[in-house]
Amino acid sequence: MGIIRKATKEEINPLAVKMKKPVREDAFTEFIGVPATQADFNSITFRDVDLEKPFISYDEAMWDYFEPELSRRLAELGVDDSTGTRVRSALMELMPGGAYTIDDVAAKIGLSKRTLQRKLSEENTTFQKQLNSTREMLALHYIRNTDMTTNDIAYLLGYQELNSFLRAFTSWTGISITEYKKQMQES
Repeated sequence: MGIIRKATKEEINPLAVKMKKPVREDAFTEFIGVPATQADFNSITFRDVDLEKPFISYDEAMWDYFEPELSRRLAELGVDDSTGTRVRSALMELMPGGAYTIDDVAAKIGLSKRTLQRKLSEENTTFQKQLNSTREMLALHYIRNTDMTTNDIAYLLGYQELNSFLRAFTSWTGISITEYKKQMQES
């Protein structure tokens, strides 16, 4: 909700919030705008008019610049049919919604958890390696291309604690997020 509100600069509230394990705290309900209800799945329902509001950061010229490269990379994903690629692709879709476990990914790509583990092992990788790789790629993308806070990025990547994300970022890049941003500004 914080990201949607920042991106549109409007106080958008959902019609309904459904959760496997609803948060019953007043601060959560106040922030979201509606109480969460119990369900077999996590979902947020918005008004159509709210979903059509543009992000203030939308830039047609920038989209025209990035779209050809994005199309090329998506085409490459279609060519590379490895299990690792399929896992990373599924994680990129699932992660912003809070689903990033091996069970979530196995269900998304239509494999059992055990079969997924076996196929990854055959490619000399693991689910954890694919998860970390996807998190690193998305973290760098968010830092380079958005003005999201470090807390928002950590949340989107499924980190329960900010410090865990900060440690992971340092292990990926060898520098802190602050140093990384400073280097970006200098180049």
